[in-house]
Amino acid sequence: MYTLGIETFLAVVRAQSLSGAAETLHLSQTTVSQRLRVLEQELGIVLIERGKGIKHIRLTPVGEEFFKLAEQWSFIWREAKLLQAHGPKLFLAVGSVDSINTFVLPPVYRALNKHSTPIKLQIHTSHSTELYADVENRRVDIAFVLRDLVHPNVIVTKCLSSPMVVLRITTPTRIPSVFIHPEELDPNNELFMPFGGREYTVWHERWWNPLNPSQVKLDSANLLFSMLQEPEQWAIVPKIVAEAAAQRGNYTMNYLKTPPPNYTCYKLTHKNPTRITQAATGVFEQYFHAIIKK
Repeated sequence: MYTLGIETFLAVVRAQSLSGAAETLHLSQTTVSQRLRVLEQELGIVLIERGKGIKHIRLTPVGEEFFKLAEQWSFIWREAKLLQAHGPKLFLAVGSVDSINTFVLPPVYRALNKHSTPIKLQIHTSHSTELYADVENRRVDIAFVLRDLVHPNVIVTKCLSSPMVVLRITTPTRIPSVFIHPEELDPNNELFMPFGGREYTVWHERWWNPLNPSQVKLDSANLLFSMLQEPEQWAIVPKIVAEAAAQRGNYTMNYLKTPPPNYTCYKLTHKNPTRITQAATGVFEQYFHAIIKK
């Protein structure tokens, strides 16, 4: 594979122009164009549309697909160079849904960062369905999701279960850890986050009219706690998230008399991991069990 051509192609796409890529690579524009032509000839495809009046580059459909492959190739090439320069070391790419990455895994990440053998760590936040594909395609080595799905070459393991609780701002008259009934909660003051799957939705619709949905719906755990500032507001969150929130701010947690299904997290790993990946995930799981499941 024409290494210089791929590096040049990526620079052109990122700069959105031949001149910008030339400046980034400290090359002449003629050299940049020549490298692109050689790459296209080697591949037997046209990557970039050409024509008069085109100020910014436009990728052909096949060029758009090749860009994804080129990014993966670039990453692998850099890792190979590091391996050549420094010898074998541990590397781990972790993917997770927002709530787990925000409130559950940070202590594990901090512990990994201090591990005796250096571990190069990459952290991704994504949706459950996308993380299955990421593990399948080896873009991440281990992932944490909220849905148990059947997916080729992916091992799914239940790793965490937490009851759902009501989280509110602490007030002088509000007693923490007291059971309350869903009917005591005004749906107009709910900050709704889809922490659960279909079973949670069914439970939620049992108590609050789905035709009169929550006034505020969110998809970010950090945003939830930025919004949860008024005494009358409330949100249903996993207990493990509520405990983390209580350490950050002035929050009260209450149990529900008729609770929804537990918040369940699943761990994803590839069925055929490499030896280096097995070593890195092994270290990760040691910290996970010691810190999260203690």
